[in-house]
Amino acid sequence: MSEALREALLSAVSDDLRATLSARADLDAVLARCLQQACEHGLAVDETRLGGALGRLQMEGATIDEVAVADVYLAEVCALGDGAALRRFEQLYGPELDRAIAKSPTLGYSADEFRQLVMDRLFVSEGDGPPRISKYLGKGTLKAWVRVMTSRFVIDLSRRRDRATSSDDGLADKLNASEDTELDYLRHAYGPALDAAFEQAIASLSVRERNLLRQRYLHDMAADALARMYGVHRSTMFLWLDKARASLVDNVRKVLAQRVPGDQLESVVGMLGSKLQVSVRRMLDSRLESE
Repeated sequence: MSEALREALLSAVSDDLRATLSARADLDAVLARCLQQACEHGLAVDETRLGGALGRLQMEGATIDEVAVADVYLAEVCALGDGAALRRFEQLYGPELDRAIAKSPTLGYSADEFRQLVMDRLFVSEGDGPPRISKYLGKGTLKAWVRVMTSRFVIDLSRRRDRATSSDDGLADKLNASEDTELDYLRHAYGPALDAAFEQAIASLSVRERNLLRQRYLHDMAADALARMYGVHRSTMFLWLDKARASLVDNVRKVLAQRVPGDQLESVVGMLGSKLQVSVRRMLDSRLESE
């Protein structure tokens, strides 16, 4: 066993846990077993990353003796957007997702659409926080955790559909002139600020993120075509595109927060969110930048 695994584990835990682990006579044997298990999904194992992941789980109350190490490592590298790990995840658990949506045909999602929704939900970071997959602590198999998470997601989607359906009947009556006037006011009062914030937010993206937005919205390239162009799995490309969109909107929100009152900020950002494709086409030229 490499010392890198041991050092990464001990560096990721508190002083008390470090002392407890260091005192274990069987620690090297346990870590050697963990390293062997981490290879079970066919991924190249970074010992430093594996040790860090095991250390974080120790801090969460899971022990290295009980966690499903192969699943923990798969989740760890999926959270980083590793293409091989994401492909392995979809290979292992994609059928589980297909079965889940097949039981809820009234939601109106195809198997591919639902898979991508779940992949986004698991592997796209929420704001400054880690991806949702980071909540998997290795207590039990990743398959069981995915099954529970997917069931909850189906319930969430059903509730959203029910809320939308229940409000649709009276929606036309609720869209009165005062609401139109409010939107007109927001456009008039903050339209220039939104344009300026959008330009600043675009500039703060990485070159690849700007190019992806150009290719998606100006060149009308599908995600599958972009995945082939960049040599990555389609799931990875969906993650890249979602991250680019989320980064853009988040950057706009940060810039506008300095200019727009808090009670109106989300309404103004919402004007962008509903017209993101149009805004990208208006603000970006079609010329790709060199990475």
